[in-house]
Formats: sequence, C-alpha cells, structure tokens
Amino acid sequence: MLSIRFFDMETIISSEIPAVQEESVCSNSTCVFRVLLEKWKGKFCSGGSGGKAADIPGWLLGLLSLALLTMASQIKFPFAGGRLALADVTFALAFLGILWQSWQQRKSIYYPVVGLILLIAAALANIFSAPGLSGAIETAQLIQQFFCGFLLLSYFLKHAPFAVCVVVSLGLFGNLLAAMIQTVSYGFASIQAPADVKALPWGFGKALTGFFRSRMALSFYFAASLCWIQPQWLGRNPGFWRCLATLLASVLLLCFIPHGMMLVLCLAVLLVTSLFLHKRALAVNLLAGTILLFSLLPGKNNPQRETVLNTLNPCKTGDYAGELKTCHLDFLAALRMAARRPWHGVGSGRYQECIGRCYGDLPNPSYNDIDSDTQAAWGILAGTLGFPATGLFALALLAALAAGLKKYFSSDENSGGTLALGGFAALLVFFAGMFISDPLTRGLGWFLALALATATMPLRNSPNFHGGFRFWHIIIAAFGLGVLLIPIVLRKPVQDPLRNLTLTSRAVRTRPVQTSEGADASFGSGADFFLVVNASKVKEFTPPFEKHQDSLAAEQTSLRIPDGKGVPPENEEPAMKYGGALFEIEVPQAVKCKIWVRCWWDGSCGNTLNLQVDDEPRSITIGNDGMYHTWHWLESPKTYNLSAGKHTIRILNREDGIAFDQILITTDMEYYPQEIEESL
Repeated sequence: MLSIRFFDMETIISSEIPAVQEESVCSNSTCVFRVLLEKWKGKFCSGGSGGKAADIPGWLLGLLSLALLTMASQIKFPFAGGRLALADVTFALAFLGILWQSWQQRKSIYYPVVGLILLIAAALANIFSAPGLSGAIETAQLIQQFFCGFLLLSYFLKHAPFAVCVVVSLGLFGNLLAAMIQTVSYGFASIQAPADVKALPWGFGKALTGFFRSRMALSFYFAASLCWIQPQWLGRNPGFWRCLATLLASVLLLCFIPHGMMLVLCLAVLLVTSLFLHKRALAVNLLAGTILLFSLLPGKNNPQRETVLNTLNPCKTGDYAGELKTCHLDFLAALRMAARRPWHGVGSGRYQECIGRCYGDLPNPSYNDIDSDTQAAWGILAGTLGFPATGLFALALLAALAAGLKKYFSSDENSGGTLALGGFAALLVFFAGMFISDPLTRGLGWFLALALATATMPLRNSPNFHGGFRFWHIIIAAFGLGVLLIPIVLRKPVQDPLRNLTLTSRAVRTRPVQTSEGADASFGSGADFFLVVNASKVKEFTPPFEKHQDSLAAEQTSLRIPDGKGVPPENEEPAMKYGGALFEIEVPQAVKCKIWVRCWWDGSCGNTLNLQVDDEPRSITIGNDGMYHTWHWLESPKTYNLSAGKHTIRILNREDGIAFDQILITTDMEYYPQEIEESL
C-alpha cells in the first residue's frame, strides 16, 4: 500500500490506485472496490505515520467519524425536554467502541493528568457550593466533554488524523450550507431570542444559526474550527491550487460569521498563525481579509455590514436590552457575583438564577433579544466555580497554548506539527472568545476538547507518543470522577447562595420605613425612595389581559394573559391595542430609579412582558428567565430618570401565559425584592 504524507493533500489526490493482478483469485469488480476501500481506509488511518489500516477497524472509524460530525451541531431530540442531543448518542456509541478496542488491543489513549485535576477542582467547588442536582448535571457534562470526549478525540487523532481533518471539514461545510439556506429564508441579520430557541423541536432553525442554537454559537464554531483546520488545508508547502481552494473556503466561512467581535478575532488569529506557517499562508489570509472588507462596503442597506457593526463594540451601552447584550455588562456583573463567593462560587447551573442580583447600578440586560449565548464564559466560571478553579482553567489553557506552539517548532513534516499549530490557533480563539461567549456547551465544548488534544498530544516522533491511559486506568478515573458527583447530588441545595451577601460590606438592604409625612420625608432625609403599585390599582387594561383572583398574589389579585389567548401580530411592536395595563404614579421629586415587576410564567414560550414608561419610543422587554410556575421579581434592563410629577407605566403583552401582580419603583440600585412588597 502506498505510504502518503498526511499534510500533502496533492499527493493524496494524485496518487494512483494499485493495479489488480489478473492472476488474482478475486479479479472481479468487487475485488477492485475492495482494493479501493482498503486504500482509502489506509490513508484515513495512517495519517502519514506509517500506520496500517488494521490500526483501527472500519466499524470504529465509522462511529468516530459520525460522532465528530454530529459534534459540529447543537441538534437535540424533540422529546425528554430536549435534554438529549444527537451528539450525545453518537458519542456514547463511539466511546464504548474505543473502550472495547482499548481492552481488546491493550492500547493506551493519551490523556493529561492536569485534565483530571481541573475536573476534580470543578467537582470540589460544587460540593462546597451545594447547587443540588442541576450542579451535578453541569459537572457531569464537563466530565463527558473533557474526560470522555478528550479520550475519544485523542484516540481518533492518534490513529486517523486525516479522517479527523476530513470530518471537521465536512462539518464546517455542512453548517455553511445550512447558513446559506437560512440567509435566503430568514435574512442575514435574523436571530432567535432564548425563549424562541427553547421552543424549537430540534434546537436550531428559523434564523442564521447553521446547526447551532444561536448566531453567536455559530460564529464561535466557525471561528475556532476555521483556525484549527486552515493549517491542515495548507500544510507546510502548498501549491497554487491548494492555496486558491483554501482562500475560497476561508472567504466563504468568514463571510458567514455574523458576529462582529468573533469575526475580527478569527481573522486576527488566522493572521498570527500564518506568520508561524509560511508566507503563502500569510498571503492567503491577507487576501481573505481584503475580500471580506470589500464584501462589507457596497450597498446602502447592507445587512452583513449592519450586523457586523452592531455586534462589534464590546463596551457599548444603552437603554435597550437588545444593545446591552452585546456589551461588557454581563461580565462585570459576573465578577461582582464571584466576589461574593470567591472560593467556590454559587455553584454550576445557578448562574442565571443569581446574576440578576449582581448588577447593582449597572443596567441589567436580563433579556437578550439580540442573541442567545452572549454571556462571557470567564465570568460564568468565576461566578459558579470561584476564582481558584477559574484560575486553574485559565493557566491550563495558557499552558496548552504554549505546548502547541512549542511542538510545532520542534516538529517535522511527518510528525503532526500542523495539527499542533491548529490546536494553538483554536485555543487562542477559545481563550479570547471566552470573554465574549460561553463555549462550555454542547457543540462548542467538543471542539475545545479537540483543540486541547491537538495542542498537547505528543508528536508522532516522540517516545511518549504511545503512552497514556490504558483500559483499567480509564475505568478507575471515570469511577473516581463519578464518585465526586454523589455528594453534589446528595447534599441539600443551598436555597439562596447570595443570601446576606451584598456588593459592598454593608448589610442586606431592607426597605426603609416611611414616616407619616409620606414619600417627601424619605427624600429629605436622604433615604431611598420606594413606591409599590399593585395590579388591583390598574387604571385601564385591554384584552387579552384580565383580572384574576390568586391567593398567592398581592391583595389576591393579578393581571394575567391566559395561555393561548394571543400575542401581537408578527413584526408588530407590543402596544395597548394588542393587550396592555396602564398605571399612573406620582413622584414628589426628580429621581433616578429602577423598576421591578413581580411576574409569573407558565413556561419557556410564556416568560416575557414589555414595560413602557410615559411615551418612550420603544418598550423594554423583561423576562426570558427560567423560573416557571412561581412568583418572582424581575427588573427592567435600564434605569429611568423621572421628573417630579405624574408618570404612566404600561405593562404590554408580548407572550401569553404570563401574569404580574406588583410594580416596584426604587432609587436603591442594590435593593433586591424577595416576596410581596407592602404598599403604603
């Protein structure tokens, strides 16, 4: 069988098929196809390392390829609440396959010990923070991706690196094709709000998302995967046609990265990586950047340009939730949350539950109507696992970055050096991108594990290449990690991890007792101003809103829109004519205040309402959280400057299946209402 170099794609394409001897016993067409199959199987499995096709059986190669292909998506099954993803099933089958092969062949699989240390640190943080079952599920997902997934991908890379590159390329172009179809159907700037994403039966669609749940997730995937695969496409000494094909593919993928910050990050990493590769790679990426720039220039109403520019500034501020979700405020609030529980955080799975209480005087973008998945992973890790575990993870990523670059410079053409460089490039995207979004999710998490594996695996000419975990080592390590999940599940969850903790050293804010002189006294004394308005005091409301007797509501009265009663027409803004409730308030003195609404949601498709103060040109959306079938407080994502005198507040219909019973206006930016507020 002809031996080929993994990185020399031209040799792969142009190599000839060995002739079939006429004297052979099996000289018919079936034998020819068998020779073809064995030849290409050998190329998939050898990777230029001189390996044989027998190194990995065909059935396992198929399972591994299918698993990696489905990992390039966030497709979920439309049952069991969407908890089971397509990649979970294919991964499980492939992982059982490599365990069987490891036991049968007594072969080792590479896994760094530091990975176990990081997973143990995450588990210990959750044991101390006591998040309950949700924290155990999140920790199990980390183990699935960064222990089991890492083992699977390192096995695949060791035995069939060429197949890995082919499958990653197929995943990229499959998502690119889906993105093209979605652009034609829904537009380049199309998005899905989180509540709408949860309602999708297969977890994707109806917007420019590829096979992912959000525009941000697709952008992150394209950026990391392109930076990983481009060194493999080019190799160390590419010819003209390979450079041209790489240029065209890179331009197409860059043009379909709709998030501006991710697009700039991807192009910057490609340019940095090409400096280490060769001048041809630098020329390819400079040309790609130039073509991309020209694609953004023409047209007065260019949706690609508008979308990129609208998501380009990380420090943008404003009054509206859509704009706020592309800025830095989530990250700042997450750091405040981490400062309250610095050693172990609030626990995995509790970020959304706690983050709203940590904004303080920052505008709270509690509703991310512009895009899902726009919360920084570094902030999430610090807030849920604490600073020590987050610091260890950051150090591990930096060490893997350095290892990938060092391996590339010490490699030759046949030792897998461009794989290490691809791992370095992808990790650079992940490390910086974690200040923008969260890759520790389905789909993206697998590719972070792939980047770590390619950056840290020993080179093929290294004496450590055949070392690693054997079958019983894997079983023992998996058992130990599983044991760490038990106390997380069994320990009684902490009901409120931020209880009695504030942004400052002061005690928890309590509502000031107003004197008989009324609200003016509270202003004169410098105290905070509170005004509570109950739903029973509504001045006017329009259907489908209706009054409802509720024993758990303030004054046993709420205003609700029953599920199925109707929402505003498509492409129409919420307004009183589509359902609303009007309240009048009076402020004795000019104030800068927050407005809270006490809400009840029926489910993920009924968990938002809109708030409008006076004659604002746009109403503000409140909600999109996951607290269903319970009364809870949510704040408007902006602060209000109210002049002395009368004002109007409108609660507007955005989704049915909702209710509210109280509105709270307060100047105390740190106050967080808990139960029913008494109106004076």
